[in-house]
Amino acid sequence: MATARRGGSTAALVSARDPVFAARAAVWAANLGRVDWSQMSWTAGTRSTDLAPSSRTAPGAWVQSVVVRWALPGQARVAQEELWLTFADEAGADGGPATIVIAGDGAGPRGDAPAPIWWQQAVTLQRAGSTLLLTARPAGTWLEEAAAARDAVRKRIGTADRDPDGPLVVELPQSRAVFEQTLGVTSTSYAGVAAAAWPMGPETSSAPIHVVVNPELTAQLSDLGREVLLTHEAVHVATRSPGSPAPTWLVEGYADQIAYRAHPAGRAPAEKAVRELVREKGAPSTWPTEADFAPDAADLDLAYDLAWTAARSIASAYGDDALNRFYAALDRGESMEEAAERIGTTPKQLRQRWRADLADLAGR
Repeated sequence: MATARRGGSTAALVSARDPVFAARAAVWAANLGRVDWSQMSWTAGTRSTDLAPSSRTAPGAWVQSVVVRWALPGQARVAQEELWLTFADEAGADGGPATIVIAGDGAGPRGDAPAPIWWQQAVTLQRAGSTLLLTARPAGTWLEEAAAARDAVRKRIGTADRDPDGPLVVELPQSRAVFEQTLGVTSTSYAGVAAAAWPMGPETSSAPIHVVVNPELTAQLSDLGREVLLTHEAVHVATRSPGSPAPTWLVEGYADQIAYRAHPAGRAPAEKAVRELVREKGAPSTWPTEADFAPDAADLDLAYDLAWTAARSIASAYGDDALNRFYAALDRGESMEEAAERIGTTPKQLRQRWRADLADLAGR
């Protein structure tokens, strides 16, 4: 790792027995030297196992867990991920003493465990103030739009801001497969998700939250759609919403409300979808449930749209600051009754007002 960060050749430290792995190792070794890490450490984990003879790339090879901790410039929080590497003893050049080399990365019991983007593909680090972008390809307008999204969110979320000095980190994978492996989810399970604000570590309360983009879906978005998406995800980062005790309908509806306040033209498709639903089936009697937001839910987009109208209803009736305080109260673990009381209402009144607003929207 130290050799790679200095930009030196790591060829002597990687076994050439598997040329496919050697090529992959060259990619992440180059990333270690290319990116300006504020922290990067690799520590041998406590778990290891011998390889079956049929799986060995060399006699006596074994698999060892490695805990990688890393952070980018400006990050106070440190990402942590467990990787599995195959090691082997190989004879030195010209008959010299044997040395330990890295011989593979696919034999450990990882399952769907996440792996950092820089472990899977070439990346460069691009920066605009407190906004960071990890990507392999020309960034286009991604960095500029992400920086604008961070600024828009910081101006609007008030008391809901839980990380006022934290940077916004956006990861732009080169494929959906890299997107899924970065999150550590099964193949295709997040195929319908355009981006995710994701904790980079096992402890959600302390891990940095990064925005990881699904390149297949975002390639289909307009400029406005991409701006709305980035602003929505920037809300999740600023509020550190992964793991929040607030109900999912408010977590997602609040993020959309902030995004649509910043980009009012982006709300038209959501209004249209909700209008058609209410005209056909009437206004829902309850807020969307947790199950409605499953990545593979049949009406996932509609769940988001309904959640947004619920958040907008609160802001319209009690003010933007009241919505911020309502969200912050639930995010602290207060009950719905306690949070509603803080803005002078009750959960029942909030639902009634929301349903009335839906009926009004359907009548337009």
